Amino acid sequence: MKIYLLLLIILISSCDNKVDPQEKEYKKQQTSEAEQVRIKYTKFNPSRIENYEVQGFDIEEAYRLDSIILLSAYSHGDLETSSTPDNWGDRLIMIKNGTIHFQSKPVGDPYQYEPFFYRNSTNNKIIIICQLGNEENYGGEVFVLEDGEIEFMGKIEIENPLETPDNTGLIEIIRVSEIENSIYLDFESDSLIDLTNDDWIHVKNDSIRYLFENHAFTLIGL
Repeated sequence: MKIYLLLLIILISSCDNKVDPQEKEYKKQQTSEAEQVRIKYTKFNPSRIENYEVQGFDIEEAYRLDSIILLSAYSHGDLETSSTPDNWGDRLIMIKNGTIHFQSKPVGDPYQYEPFFYRNSTNNKIIIICQLGNEENYGGEVFVLEDGEIEFMGKIEIENPLETPDNTGLIEIIRVSEIENSIYLDFESDSLIDLTNDDWIHVKNDSIRYLFENHAFTLIGL
């Protein structure tokens, strides 16, 4: 009986050694998202600052986050001095120690360039989503703030198909989360407006999401 068990152990060990290493690695990587730790972000309202001024800018909104000040601001820039102006319009600005530490690429002059803020209770990252809109909303811009530094993640080319009273359609349906330093933007809606083409067609939301990973912002599922 002992000899039989010994032979059985040797046979199983031999079969394990014949498994393709690539297959082992593939199985290892197939850990489902449900088994991983998902960090959920919640929307919050930082302290507002009234009558904040920066030379050369019209300040639309000003917020304080600890020692950092974040602004949505408009500048005429080179609109009147260049035949091909590219430095005018609304943008996100970060002030540190009284000076401009970061400003995003301007987006022209939409009716709306309004920042919304998201954070979690696990790490010190803050996600900032700026809703874009004219007569109709048309997506937004996303930034991540961490350790006093801000990075532009990318542009959201998805919109809510339903009108909202506060003209914040995208913000009403977006959900922010993180898995192992990868940031996900999901949309809580059965259908979405696809802004990646000129037709702005309605599409079924079949797990459409954005992924920010290794400084790359990727649209998945569309």
